[in-house]
Amino acid sequence: MSKKYTNTLLKIAANRLSKKFDAFAKEFDTTWMQMSVIDFVSRRKDTETFQRDIEIEFFIQRSTATVLLQRMEKKNLLYRQSSKTDARQKSVYLTDKALALEERINDYMQHQQELLSENFSPEEITQFEKMLNFFIDGGND
Repeated sequence: MSKKYTNTLLKIAANRLSKKFDAFAKEFDTTWMQMSVIDFVSRRKDTETFQRDIEIEFFIQRSTATVLLQRMEKKNLLYRQSSKTDARQKSVYLTDKALALEERINDYMQHQQELLSENFSPEEITQFEKMLNFFIDGGND
């Protein structure tokens, strides 16, 4: 068996996870990224959410976030309206349709976390998170 580089394994794992998550999201006529946005906004109930918050959270460019949010608006998952604190900004709000998915998304995320906990020790999970953050933070540029 050939030895694969860590970054190759990471790419394969990311692709498989994305496919698995997208299969779950497809049941609700959404994408995994759209479900992730629903989860993110729903966890910020007491905080006004702007497009730039979504860009920062998911490490995506402004143009990508714009297209993502426009598609979510067309699917009646969210709406944007002028901010209560800054008229130059538009706040992002979830619709009733998106809020109805909130519990299912949360249950799915919780189940995925439980699978990790059942198969790996807390120390292994901590080490894995440390490795992922290494790559997220730019690795060894």
